Amino acid sequence: DRQLKITEAIINSMTMKERRYPKVLNASRKRRIARGSGVNVQDVNQLLSQFRQMQKMMRQLRDPNKRRGLLNMFGG
Repeated sequence: DRQLKITEAIINSMTMKERRYPKVLNASRKRRIARGSGVNVQDVNQLLSQFRQMQKMMRQLRDPNKRRGLLNMFGG
């Protein structure tokens, strides 16, 4: 529950452009987001890392060959 509130605060501290294009986030933008959401820059970086991992997994699910391998990892 606490982690969800932190995630929400970080996302709400981003501009619309930053939400749509996370690659534009440089160090100064991350500092501003961290200050605006009341967290550390490390927390912002961690959220972005989790986002990239999820994006990668979603891309793998689109490819039928990779999907089988991914499902096998989860016992499917």
